[in-house]
Amino acid sequence: MEAILPRIGIIPGAISADNTPVTVCALPERISMPTRVAARSSGVKILFAFCLISALVGRLSYLVRPLDADGAMFIYMGKLVASGGRIGIELIDNKFPTVGLLTSPCWKLFGDFWPGYVLLQTALATLGAAILARAARRNIGKQAALPTALFALVYLNFNFAVFGGFQLETLQSFFSILAAAAAMEALAGDDVRDSFAVGLAAGVAAMIKPSGAGVLAAYVIALIVHHRRIAEHLTAVVFGVAIPAAAAFAYLYAADLLPIMPGLSRQIAGYAANSPWEPWDLSKPVIVLLILGFPLLIRAVVFRRPEHRARTSGNKAIAIFIIAWLILEAAGIVAQRRMYAYHFLVLAAPASLLFGLIPRNPRPGPLAAALLVPALASLYGGVQVLADAPHSLQQSQSEQYLATHANPGDAVWLDGMMRLLVRTDLQPGSRYPMTFLWVNDDDAPLRYCHAMLDDFDQRRPKYIVLPTRFDHYVHALADHIKELGLRPRRKANFIAAWMLLHDYVQSHYHVQTQADWETIYCRGS
Repeated sequence: MEAILPRIGIIPGAISADNTPVTVCALPERISMPTRVAARSSGVKILFAFCLISALVGRLSYLVRPLDADGAMFIYMGKLVASGGRIGIELIDNKFPTVGLLTSPCWKLFGDFWPGYVLLQTALATLGAAILARAARRNIGKQAALPTALFALVYLNFNFAVFGGFQLETLQSFFSILAAAAAMEALAGDDVRDSFAVGLAAGVAAMIKPSGAGVLAAYVIALIVHHRRIAEHLTAVVFGVAIPAAAAFAYLYAADLLPIMPGLSRQIAGYAANSPWEPWDLSKPVIVLLILGFPLLIRAVVFRRPEHRARTSGNKAIAIFIIAWLILEAAGIVAQRRMYAYHFLVLAAPASLLFGLIPRNPRPGPLAAALLVPALASLYGGVQVLADAPHSLQQSQSEQYLATHANPGDAVWLDGMMRLLVRTDLQPGSRYPMTFLWVNDDDAPLRYCHAMLDDFDQRRPKYIVLPTRFDHYVHALADHIKELGLRPRRKANFIAAWMLLHDYVQSHYHVQTQADWETIYCRGS
């Protein structure tokens, strides 16, 4: 009997305060372990749910901003290519024609149904987080899966970096994540088929933006350090890249776009090179470093005691790959010069893996301390977007008028008309659908304006929309655009180009009606 007493926690012979013998049932320490495990499991579930809610609000809040400026442009590119048009010929923008090639399936699938695009990118970001977590579990260690997943959920959907319902950075990030997962498998398992997948996915990412090849360059660096069958793996990579490269070449050849590619490349490079910097721009990488670095600092420095540390075998090549990928993505952002907030979204995936690479136990307390602040910030951003919903949902009176009064196939022009072109069968009155291109370089305003007026002579758009308080609007716009404030010559040419446009409309068009703060002009007979 006494042999089994310790197993049930009975302590015989215990004496009370008045010296009366009693029997005490003591709970062994090991019986409390399930309670701690259950509490930890509950904490993980609560934290995961909060990060998921932050991700969904960060993304889905943009449902209330249908066809925002950038999203409408990329959707229109898909519509144009799907209908046989060509970026660089029928539409001029600071993007390569392959962007429209990749967004055209989205147009075929969703048309002008805006929720489809938002849900697609939400699904891609969420799936990307799951892929990163799986890759971390398999190739870094079991303890890395949860931290990687939570970090990716928060930062791949960080509201201020998402900045719209349909963006190129989300597409680029997804294909880069596929390439990164394959790269980690190749470095850990030495299977050349994984290297083929690296080249295939990275090649697609590069079709969106050339900086999408950063993940491929990081893999090559890690592979060289790895010193295992380098030639075989590099050959597999080349065969993988060859597939999207061949598809892009075939499209450019069939669409007769190869002759314009050198000029378009110079235009895009000039757009970046002629983006002026000011002292504030130097703070942007610092701010991003603080936003991304805060969870890393908490996890690596604050919770560094022995009880926080996790055992890990470590893989030098994988660590080199993750760090190199993060550095190369950052370099690609800086090379774009403008460094808008959404440009930094591509850092989320490599930073997630770096977060998981830190050898710490995946306890909910330390993870919450690291991720609650950015998750709350993203939630706040989403709430701000929702609060702006009444204004965001409104279609301008000019767009409403043109949609109801112009006939299908009529050519029209108004600054930033992509939303109208997506929603209707109207045609653009010019290859230049917005005056944003006029800010590319110092001579761009007059160069593009003259080209636009030539388009008007050829296409003879039925309607052109200009601001009613023209002088006030143009000078206010010129004062608002940062690049013009830093380049006086560019600003002067920008204003002069608008005046040329105004004079052309006054001489070839008559006032049709006034819609809110804009005047709609109709071409004379």
